[in-house]
Amino acid sequence: MLRLHDLSESVLFRDVSPEGVKMALEGSIELTYAPEDTIVRQDAPGEALYLLKSGVARVTRTSLGGRVRVLGDLYAPAVLGETAALGSSSRSATVTALEEVRAQVLYRDHLERVMSRHPRVLWNLARLLADRVTQLNDELIAAGISTEASMAQVLTQMYDRRVQAALPDPEVLPLTVTDLAQRLSSSRETAHRLLRRMQVRGLVGVQGGNVKVLDPEGLDNLLYQLAEE
Repeated sequence: MLRLHDLSESVLFRDVSPEGVKMALEGSIELTYAPEDTIVRQDAPGEALYLLKSGVARVTRTSLGGRVRVLGDLYAPAVLGETAALGSSSRSATVTALEEVRAQVLYRDHLERVMSRHPRVLWNLARLLADRVTQLNDELIAAGISTEASMAQVLTQMYDRRVQAALPDPEVLPLTVTDLAQRLSSSRETAHRLLRRMQVRGLVGVQGGNVKVLDPEGLDNLLYQLAEE
């Protein structure tokens, strides 16, 4: 059972009064998802916002041609579904549990009541959306430079998220070469070639089939170097 203190630690309730947090908790439900369970499905109606309390989830999007692209991973205490929960839009992506995920779910009608009485929640939600836009801009800029720049951006971003989530061994990314190719919308051969180039530079390694970040600062520097070429 999620406690009041646990919910208050979410970025969504930062600087929100105890009364506001209590109101949100009383109108929410807690759900648990087993590994490979679908939390939200692309194109389904978006009626709720999810606060991840524990676990890791993967975000994917399927194109009209049926190609699946990995958009990234979410680590507790991430928030998901905020865009669809605010409006009547459908889900823009599918989110699947990679391991057991525990989430607190706030449905739109209750969330609106909480925000009307405690505007700080709305402010925090706006900050989350602004962060999403900044992240998307960074990805678009990297994609406009080269596939190698996109790879450096993806690896750096995933590493930073794991550090922020205080995960053990944050440098070991749950990302295979196939996953990376899907994330970059490139061929597996291209992803393998670029990853090998980064290995030669001592920036990354491979551990248990997953990518391991060896030099986070070096990845950042590579991104800047590629941008200046």
